[in-house]
Amino acid sequence: MIGFWVELILLIIGYGACALLFWRIPRLPRVGVVENPSVSVVIPARNEEKTLPLLLKDLSAQTLNPIEIIVADDGSEDSTAQIAREFGATLVSPQDKPDGWIGKSWACQHGALAAKGETLIFLDADVRLANDGLARIVSAFQTRGTISVQPYHSVCRAYEHLALIFNLIQIGANGTSLPNPVNLGLFGPVIAMSRKNYFDIGGHASVKSAIVEDMELAEHLRQAQIPFSVFVGDVDVSFRMYPAGFRTLWHGFTKNLATGAAKTPAILFLLVALMISSVTSAALHLILSTVRGEPIVFLYAVLYALWAVILGLLGKKIGRFSPLAAILYPLPLAMFLLVFMYSGFLRLFRQKVIWKGRAIKLER
Repeated sequence: MIGFWVELILLIIGYGACALLFWRIPRLPRVGVVENPSVSVVIPARNEEKTLPLLLKDLSAQTLNPIEIIVADDGSEDSTAQIAREFGATLVSPQDKPDGWIGKSWACQHGALAAKGETLIFLDADVRLANDGLARIVSAFQTRGTISVQPYHSVCRAYEHLALIFNLIQIGANGTSLPNPVNLGLFGPVIAMSRKNYFDIGGHASVKSAIVEDMELAEHLRQAQIPFSVFVGDVDVSFRMYPAGFRTLWHGFTKNLATGAAKTPAILFLLVALMISSVTSAALHLILSTVRGEPIVFLYAVLYALWAVILGLLGKKIGRFSPLAAILYPLPLAMFLLVFMYSGFLRLFRQKVIWKGRAIKLER
C-alpha cells in the first residue's frame, strides 16, 4: 500500500515538473522596427536537394531582403550546389574537411568567412519562412542581441508524429520555458548573431568537434558575457524535421539525444526525469490495472487523459501535431525512450552513428 502512495505522489509531482518546464513558451515576437539591416544569410547544406529549393524560394519572397544568401556546401553528393547556383545564391564549397571537424561547423565557418553583412543569420536548409519570417528574426535580433529560434514543427507523415515527446523535451530541457529561463543552449536551425560577436567567440571553429554545436556556441557566448535569447517559432518560422523517412528520424534523434542529456544541468535533468516517469507511469498503470480488472483503473484513466490533454496542448504550441499523437502518446514516448537507451549504449561503447552519409562518433 505504501508503494502505491509513493508512486501516486511521484506521478502527481510529474505534473508539477511539467508545469515548471513549460511555464511560458517564449514566442518569436512580431515584426517591430527594422533599422537598415546588413544581413547575410548562411545556409550549411549537405545533400539538401529536396529542402534547399523550398528555403531559397522563401528567401526570394521576403519583405526584408538580405544583402546576400550564402549556401555553404558541405561535400554534397547530390544537386545541392547546382540548385544554389540556379537560385542565384553565393556558393561556398570548402574542401578537404580536416579531422576533428563536424561537417556542419566546417560549412558554417566558411560561410561566415565569406559573408559581408554585419548580421549573420544561420539557417538550416529545412527551415521554411513566411514572407515576414526573416524580418521577424532580424527585428528580434536588433531588439535582443544574439537570438536563436526553435522552428515550429510541420508534420506531414505519420512517423513524424513520433517526434512529439522528443521536441517537447528538447525545449523543456533547454530551460527555455522555466519561470526564470536559463537557456542552456541555442537552437541550431536558426541563429542570428552580429559578425563581431561571432568572430569574438571564435565562430564555429571554437566548436568544431561538437555534435550539438548549438549548445557549445551558447557556452562560448556565456564565457564571453554576451547575452542571448531563444524563442520558439510559429508558422512564419517553421521546419519539417527529418522528412526523408523514419531512418533519418532515428539517426537524428540518436545523434542529439544522449549528447544533449549529458550536458543538461542536474535540476533540469531531474525535472525532465520526473515528467517522463509520470507520463510513463500513467500509461503503464492504466494498462496493468485494465488487464487485472482492478477498480483503480478509473483513477489511472483520469491521470492518463490528463497527460493526453497536456501533451496535446503543448504539442499545438510547438508544432502541427495531430491530437492522436497526444491521445496515443505511449507511441512517441516509446520512441523517445528507445532512442535514449540506444544512443546511451552507443556513447558508452564509443560507437558511431551514421548521419548524412558520414560516421560520427558520439560524445561521452
